Amino acid sequence: MSDSNKPELPDLPEKIDLHADKAAEEVSVSHPMEDSGTRALADALSSSFKIIKVLMLGLFILFIGSGVFTVEPNEVAVVLRFGKPVGSGADQVLDQGLHWSWPSPIGEIIRIPSGETRTIVATNCWYAVTPEMEITGELPYSMPSLRPGVDGYALTSDGNIVHARANAQYRISDPVAFEFNFLRVEELLENALNNAVIFASAQFNADDVLYRNRLEHKEKVRERFLETVEKANLGITLQSLDVRTYPPVFVKEAFEQVTQTEQTVSQVRNEAEGDALEQLRRAQGQAQAIINDGIARSNLITSRVIADAKVFTQLQPHFEANPAFFRKRLIIEGMGRVLANADDTWLLPAIEPGTTQELRLQLNREPSLTGGKQGEEDQ
Repeated sequence: MSDSNKPELPDLPEKIDLHADKAAEEVSVSHPMEDSGTRALADALSSSFKIIKVLMLGLFILFIGSGVFTVEPNEVAVVLRFGKPVGSGADQVLDQGLHWSWPSPIGEIIRIPSGETRTIVATNCWYAVTPEMEITGELPYSMPSLRPGVDGYALTSDGNIVHARANAQYRISDPVAFEFNFLRVEELLENALNNAVIFASAQFNADDVLYRNRLEHKEKVRERFLETVEKANLGITLQSLDVRTYPPVFVKEAFEQVTQTEQTVSQVRNEAEGDALEQLRRAQGQAQAIINDGIARSNLITSRVIADAKVFTQLQPHFEANPAFFRKRLIIEGMGRVLANADDTWLLPAIEPGTTQELRLQLNREPSLTGGKQGEEDQ
């Protein structure tokens, strides 16, 4: 076929433009109504979004504000973030006051009492008692024998059994170690105290545990308990410890009789030792008094002998120069000392050898006038 015989194709773009213009006209006719609805919908959505934003902001503020917390005076707090403590060392512990942390589930607050004193009781070696008996401190009635599996007990070094219980009071010194090193720390402390009681009882015989060396037994319980606590790093400080020991109920009366007898013997022994000590001190005092008196007399005699020797040494040259004159001088000095206090003195003349001399003394003499007058004046 030749080109002249080919049919002519329609001009498609022109037709498309006509359809586009027609659609534009239709849209231009319907646009005013749809535009107002769109604006209303857009305004409604905008208002809704604003309300949602305000609500979300409020919720976020509430979420942030819920992280504010207060630590009371008798406690400390540790902040956890995703399960791990925040900070290190002393910074991990929050003291009294107002604090903030991320709320849950991001953060968590662990409150640990720090000012109160806590008590644990070790009763594994004690009698089986009811709660009422535990409160009143009453012991069970006497049984004919031990009830294994019911009554607790501890073995001593001599193969006997005793009943014991311990009360320990402690305070938390390291809150982080106390809270996070172990689970159920109080149960661990009770087990450690029970272990200390059993261990200490095995180091002594029954008499020492019950009567003679209670203080040493108690100290051994303390040492064992503190050793376990320090090894486990539980973060506590022991304040006081009390240990009570009792014999089995069915032999308690026999133990009490033995104890009373020992107390009587000890009392008599103490009295005898006291009397002996008093007698000994008295004898020592008397002996010391005799010794002191002898020393004083010895010193006096020694001083007199020394003085006499000194006088003798001084007088010896005079005696050697003229012995007869020296003797007469000593006689005169001696007579002077003898006659110094005499009321009457008579001097007798010397007589020749072989002759006699008569001496008459008037013993009852008449008082002198001067003496009578003096007597009358005295009366």
